[in-house]
Amino acid sequence: MYSPKIVAFLCTWCSYAGADLAGTGRNQYPPNIRVIRIPCSGRINPIYIIKALLEGADGVLVSGCHPGDCHYLVGNYFARRRFVVLKKLLTTAGFDADRVQFTWVSASEGARFADVIKAVSEKVAAASREDGSSVLLSSSDVHDKAQARHRERPPVFPNAQKARQSNCPPVLHELISHCKSLLENGTVDAVVGFRAGGETGLSLPCIITSPEDADKLVWNDRCVPNLSGYLCDREGRTAIVAKPCDARAVVNLIAENQLKRENVYIIGMVCDGMTGDNAAPLPCCLECTVRIAPVCDVLIGNPDDVDGIPVQSRSEKDVHDAPLADFTSERFADEMSKCILCFSCRQSCYGCYCKTCFIDRGEPDWQTASPDTGAKMLYHLGRAMHLAGRCVECGACENACASGVDIRYLIRETTSFIHDTYEYRTGMDIETKPAMLTYKTDDSEIGFLE
Repeated sequence: MYSPKIVAFLCTWCSYAGADLAGTGRNQYPPNIRVIRIPCSGRINPIYIIKALLEGADGVLVSGCHPGDCHYLVGNYFARRRFVVLKKLLTTAGFDADRVQFTWVSASEGARFADVIKAVSEKVAAASREDGSSVLLSSSDVHDKAQARHRERPPVFPNAQKARQSNCPPVLHELISHCKSLLENGTVDAVVGFRAGGETGLSLPCIITSPEDADKLVWNDRCVPNLSGYLCDREGRTAIVAKPCDARAVVNLIAENQLKRENVYIIGMVCDGMTGDNAAPLPCCLECTVRIAPVCDVLIGNPDDVDGIPVQSRSEKDVHDAPLADFTSERFADEMSKCILCFSCRQSCYGCYCKTCFIDRGEPDWQTASPDTGAKMLYHLGRAMHLAGRCVECGACENACASGVDIRYLIRETTSFIHDTYEYRTGMDIETKPAMLTYKTDDSEIGFLE
């Protein structure tokens, strides 16, 4: 009989005590679990669960106090949302949903604890491969198939639109005049915007501190980078030339206490999408439905020029018929085979503002000396979970990747799930708390055991 290895994270106040009670009460259950005692289910970093799966665990169980009975009052309420979103992320990446289980067991429920372990063992055993291996998508044959599909992959946007004019004179004139006025009257100390100079026509970020330099500013369909990250750690009041996605990013940074609203002056730009080096609309812009900054101090451009409809959305049929879309796990392997762990996605992302990324920390040592497929999976899944409820769909990660890794589909699926489940969209309202930083007592337990 195949016996799966299950890592169980148990809350010390309830579930761990329930396991003790099951032992003293002589309640029989399969000896498959390796228990890790934790202070609270709210202290579980989702990366621990991902790491356990990638290191060889057949399944993972997380159990804590029942909602309303948490020793730390609200720890499990926050944990519940994280677990629901994490399970959605893992299933999108190709993990079997039954490998990861969440439930609640109180200190008085010894018999229930035994029943939970039996149920989880059966589910994990059924989900595991016959040979007992829990390695996901890292075999050489899957890697070779992914490389072959990548070589045969057709262009994603064969009917891409042509590039629009490189500059919008009326809008640009209004922008320069307004920035000069802000600097002359001392409303702001600096302006973060775009200037010409990129080798492929890409507009480059720049910081203007004098009215005379405002003439260097440009506004065109190559203003691709997200500028919001340049506001962090700046002193004084700074203006930002903000596309709608940039403005949403600023709002989220304010919500996460990385910026103060009084220190930021948002110049909202009406935007009908950006283009890439080949004059084709960027994938993120094709899917974007926010063409006007939801929060700004001044709006530049004519709102009537855009209607909030994606520039060139693919139909639902096109999305489902796209290469690899029918094999989620193989698609994830395909993207991992292209990644070289250069961390360009992290460096370009406004949401990756941590001074030291988890993958670079030595305690614990997440990164192996020779990065393999598992290390790539850990980084991308960990980062995707880190951005859950925080991504503004700007596509900066995808635009910066030199290897063409499309990991944005994972984040996009998670973002859509959070919007549908918790009715939250990042950066649209400065008064609304981010979905993963709050909770409701009646939140659904999608994907939980039972």
